[in-house]
Amino acid sequence: MVLFLIGFMGCGKSSIGRQLARRLGYGFVDMDTDIEREAGMTVTEIFARKGEPYFRECEREALRRYAVLDNTVVATGGGVPCGEGNMETMNGYGVTVYFKMSPEKLAMRLYHGRDKRPLLRGKNDDELLEFIRERLLQREPYYGMARLVIDCDGVSDEYIAEHVIRYMENCKS
Repeated sequence: MVLFLIGFMGCGKSSIGRQLARRLGYGFVDMDTDIEREAGMTVTEIFARKGEPYFRECEREALRRYAVLDNTVVATGGGVPCGEGNMETMNGYGVTVYFKMSPEKLAMRLYHGRDKRPLLRGKNDDELLEFIRERLLQREPYYGMARLVIDCDGVSDEYIAEHVIRYMENCKS
């Protein structure tokens, strides 16, 4: 089974995903890191040299590869669920979990690392919060298609991991 973690950048998909993989005895894939390795450049460089549409195609190709994996946790990029047919693919081949977080909480988590993220680079604090609000509005219909939605505001990573593990145990029975 593949466990696809979805949600906006900064919500904890990679860090919690590693913890989940360890606890479940699964492999772990960070989609952005995998795409960087395949492309031989960082996500920032891909955006700058080849553009966002090229990057989104890389995500679709990666998703097709992951769909056939077994016992793997995949931390997807924040925009992956919005790609044409991507949620259907993930729901068809595995379990999707949406780490839902408020725009304010996401902004707090993204303030210091925004220059490493192509879509956030150069935004001041107000612009960052507005960008997150707008993107969440666009993405929420896709994120909401997840099999499990966890409200992550004000809860620990440990709580989130436990919630996912209990859900996965129920899927197996």
